[in-house]
Amino acid sequence: MQYELIAKRYIQPLMESCDQASLENLAELLSIVAKAYDDQKFNAIMNSNDVSATAKCQLVLDMVAPANSSTVNNLIKLLAENGRLPLIPVLASELKRSIAISKRMYKGRIYSNSAVDQASVELIARDLGTKTGATITLDYVPSDYDGIRVEVDDLNVEINFSKSRLNAQIIEHILKAI
Repeated sequence: MQYELIAKRYIQPLMESCDQASLENLAELLSIVAKAYDDQKFNAIMNSNDVSATAKCQLVLDMVAPANSSTVNNLIKLLAENGRLPLIPVLASELKRSIAISKRMYKGRIYSNSAVDQASVELIARDLGTKTGATITLDYVPSDYDGIRVEVDDLNVEINFSKSRLNAQIIEHILKAI
């Protein structure tokens, strides 16, 4: 959580100063560098006290050199100056998230203990997107939830429909009718 807050401090000026195409290119570059953090050898170099901050910075700069972007280079240098190069994976994901929010494109999940076919997932995503005025993509996640639950975190949307709750409401309705 702390890293996300720090990353947002870097993302805000980028969002204000760059156009959409530049932001998307920057997000792709940072994602490529972020994948390097999955490698143990790369992490060993980046976390080593024996390797200077300048050498670490140069390593990352060499990774993004083909882009030939002063914005990217300046961002990497700024992160290195502040000892925040390990923040790059979080920065990449937060930048992608911010771009998606600015485009009103959101990702969510559908949880259910019974299989939900792709056509139903797409129909739910389209209908929910229409109601919220956004483009939503949903992924089906098998779970032990007795019913169906749809979550879209960035929109703060959660929709639940459980069989046990439905049964309780039917019983309550019958008892009131008697």
